[in-house]
Amino acid sequence: MLSFQKKSFHLLWLSFLVSTLGDWMYRLALPIIVLSKTGSAYHAATAFGISFIPWVVFSLIGGTLADNFSKRKILVVGNIFASIFSGFLLFILSVKNINFTLLYLAVFLLASVDSLIHPSFQSIIPESIKRDDYVKANALIQTIDNTLTILGPLAGGSVVMLIGGINALWFDIFSFILSACILYALPKTEKGHTKKITLNLLKNDILEGAKYSFHQKVIFSGSLMFFITNFALNMFEANYIFYMTKALGYPLIDATIALSLGGVGALIAGPVSSLIVERFRAGVLLSISTVLAGLSTLLLLINTNYIYIGVILGLVSFFGTINVITYFTLRQHTVPSEQLGRVVSVTRMVSYASIPVGSWFGGLLLNQGISMAWVILIAGVLRASAGVGAAVSPLAHER
Repeated sequence: MLSFQKKSFHLLWLSFLVSTLGDWMYRLALPIIVLSKTGSAYHAATAFGISFIPWVVFSLIGGTLADNFSKRKILVVGNIFASIFSGFLLFILSVKNINFTLLYLAVFLLASVDSLIHPSFQSIIPESIKRDDYVKANALIQTIDNTLTILGPLAGGSVVMLIGGINALWFDIFSFILSACILYALPKTEKGHTKKITLNLLKNDILEGAKYSFHQKVIFSGSLMFFITNFALNMFEANYIFYMTKALGYPLIDATIALSLGGVGALIAGPVSSLIVERFRAGVLLSISTVLAGLSTLLLLINTNYIYIGVILGLVSFFGTINVITYFTLRQHTVPSEQLGRVVSVTRMVSYASIPVGSWFGGLLLNQGISMAWVILIAGVLRASAGVGAAVSPLAHER
């Protein structure tokens, strides 16, 4: 039984649940709308990749905000702005001929909110639980996320098919509004913050957080490992809908069934992580899980049956989830609480920097007529190599 300050943590995971449901509507509707209007894998993958650029641009600012100001207020205001930007995106996609400049701008603005508030969400969790419960808390959050990875594609795909991608985006707007209301109910237990946001404060805090992160070899090695794995993963993930619906010719419902099967592996990994993360060296688990995730990706080359694809995606997500829970727990145990927001932002910035490039590169290969099999092969080999690299990095002997 987790010894949470129950109200705070329950509100946090409830807001996470609501926003993730809305996110699934967005993640499925956006590529479907773009593909239906343009038929271009390049534009669909580019839009996906642009959504991660703000993680590189704004993550450090988000970390500074989390460490100096009310996390509760940051989360509430962030979700309100997200609902506004979602409305802007809905308007852009509603016109007959998409203006890609405005589309990319809308995607960028919406993603910017997430990059600014994510450090606050990650660093407010340890404030709501005891240190001994970090693994269980991370596993629970991941279990919620992974459960929605199963149900989200089916629910989202069904909604998109029934009412269309444009109408489905209204659910995303509503999810942000509801999430803001839930987070507003968080107890006002944080200490008052009297600091004003100044350029000098931002600069000093960013430099301090970056200096700490880069000098902590274990933490930085982990973020570099994720840099490579995210590049590899998103070469395939950004083009998944195109691959399933255009290249293989499956209806959307079959593509979402495969995604849901992929979520089963991640769901199983949640409770498994609770049993093994504290018993084995973090470095060993990070290395082995990364290598096995890469090798599992290569199994997608064997068969194109959508059920088989779903099972393999489940295997990949199983190892990937163990990987994430292990690293999050290691980071929470290692980093002082007063710097956690900034360190979260720095490591997320480094690890996410490769996602836009990987997404764009995968879409570019497909647009040049390169087979998806080559994209999968490159992705699998790169991810496995990242795990091998972790085995000889400072992570290797870390508890």
